[in-house]
Amino acid sequence: MRWSRYALGLAVAGNLALIASLFLLAGTDTGARLILAVVFSLPLLASLNGLCRARVYTAAWASMAALFYMAYAMVEYIAGAGTLAVDICLAGSIAMFVGTVVFAKWDAREREASAETDTPSTD
Repeated sequence: MRWSRYALGLAVAGNLALIASLFLLAGTDTGARLILAVVFSLPLLASLNGLCRARVYTAAWASMAALFYMAYAMVEYIAGAGTLAVDICLAGSIAMFVGTVVFAKWDAREREASAETDTPSTD
């Protein structure tokens, strides 16, 4: 069983939650916040393709990007916008970070284990 797929699912779910929360944070405001939501969601959309294809390199840089979104959610929370959208943004960024890091680690272990079982012995 490939346990890394569960971590990948958590990363994709966190990614989608982040995209949704960014547009929820923009709300009905016109202009600047909506443009900010679109600009902030572009890296998430770029990483979504690689995550859906289970690419470890994409998971590695997406984990670093998740830290940016986590910091953004914390700033919004500290600034006084303690809404459900901020909570979803923070939870989504944590889920994406944990999912991408665990996926990269577990996928490497699973590839190593499968390479050991596939290699014929040279006794």
